[in-house]
Amino acid sequence: MFYDPLTIWSFTTFSTLLIAGVLLLSWVMWPGENALAYWGTAFVLTTMGLAGLAARGVVPAFASIELANTALLLAWATAWNGFRAFDRRRPVIWLPLALIGAWILSCQLPGFRDDAVPRMWVMLVFTTVLVLLSIREIYRRRADGLVSRWLVIGLLALHLGAMVARPALLLVGFITVNIEGSVLRDPGLIVYAFELVAFQLLMAFCLIGLVRERRERHFEEAALVDDLTGLLNRRGFQSRIREVVAGGGPMAVLALDLDRFKSINDVYGHAAGDDVLRLFADVLRDNLRGADIVARLGGEEFGIVLPGAGEAAAREIAERIRLGFRRSGEGLPMHEARPSASIGVAAGFLPPLAPEAALAALQEQADAALYAAKRGGRDRVVVHGVGEGAAERPDPGLKAAAP
Repeated sequence: MFYDPLTIWSFTTFSTLLIAGVLLLSWVMWPGENALAYWGTAFVLTTMGLAGLAARGVVPAFASIELANTALLLAWATAWNGFRAFDRRRPVIWLPLALIGAWILSCQLPGFRDDAVPRMWVMLVFTTVLVLLSIREIYRRRADGLVSRWLVIGLLALHLGAMVARPALLLVGFITVNIEGSVLRDPGLIVYAFELVAFQLLMAFCLIGLVRERRERHFEEAALVDDLTGLLNRRGFQSRIREVVAGGGPMAVLALDLDRFKSINDVYGHAAGDDVLRLFADVLRDNLRGADIVARLGGEEFGIVLPGAGEAAAREIAERIRLGFRRSGEGLPMHEARPSASIGVAAGFLPPLAPEAALAALQEQADAALYAAKRGGRDRVVVHGVGEGAAERPDPGLKAAAP
């Protein structure tokens, strides 16, 4: 087979530089995604390392051995920190510096610089550490459900296997290493050149896909979230409860409404009203479990679904919310309209065959209990079937009369 090392490795180096440009250009287009800057820089460093290795025998040994391999180690370390940046974690500097220091010190040992085999083993160990750290980092946040995470993990694992294969074959005597001049001139490395190009191209697509998938997920989720409070909106609420109630079981529903909210807006302005809404959202988050579903349904109306909760637990949570909001509202500069909330509670068991219909009935009961709380003087919790008049259907005009 015709093998021109200069052509093969020049193409490999040039393609690596092109991939770096694509990643850095993607970062310019999405400036908030700093992981792309890390990954683009990693490919630039890889280009420098490959160019240095290919130039062995032409440039001084220090440049083609110490510096070229240092660039490759820095490339893997930068890629690892890129995965950390993707998940909004701080970069780690000490480990890359330690590995680079150990590599440069090793190169000063007698005979080490002139023997490709020990150099290969040391670089393999250091690189393997950084690749495994990258796999661990991208695996850490797998719960977000991004498919691209698994593609990146798979590519990294395959590439690591390719890197380990050659030393393993060397160990069992299947291949030998040409230690004269540049090891990249060994015809046996042509497979690794093509593998490297394929890995880098696929990895670049997966990295950009990883960023794009998360951005699209963010936009989809943003359409389900209320901008002011950060809680789910009505659409998001309906979407989440369909998932939760599918299996049936015990369930409780809370209908919540801020008392005299219109008066707060009229007296103190809409900015003050927004502060009250945000404060109430914080109180809800502080007093609910992770599995509970809470949403701002519109205006000053809120809704909560408590999976697995019975009547007693739901009432306790509702009272905690009501009292917590009263205490938190005392710090607001409002002397003529103290913020408070009325809460209606309904609990029951959702049958597996028709859970959505049963949930709709619970929501109607919670609304009825809320109207009873309003009629009873506001700033109270009423449980359907327990509070006076809680089970009665409210008059259609009653809510309009109770701001």
